[in-house]
Amino acid sequence: MSTIHDNTLGMFILRAWLWLVPIGMLIAATVFGAWAAVDGRWGLFGFMVVIEFVAIMLLIFHWWILYRFGKEPQA
Repeated sequence: MSTIHDNTLGMFILRAWLWLVPIGMLIAATVFGAWAAVDGRWGLFGFMVVIEFVAIMLLIFHWWILYRFGKEPQA
C-alpha cells in the first residue's frame, strides 16, 4: 500500500498533478476573468468566478484525498 511518504517517481508525478492542475485552473480563471471584466464581458467574468470556485474546491478536495488516505496505518 502506498502512502504519502512514498517517494517513487509515479507518486511524485501524481502529487504534482493533483496540486498543479487546480492551481493552474485558478490562475487561468483569474487572468481571463480580469481580462473579461476589463473588456466588459460580464457573463464571461461570472463564469470565470464559478471556475475559480471550482478550482478552490478541487484544491481542498485533493488536499483531503492526499492527507486522508496517505496517513500511516496506526499500530
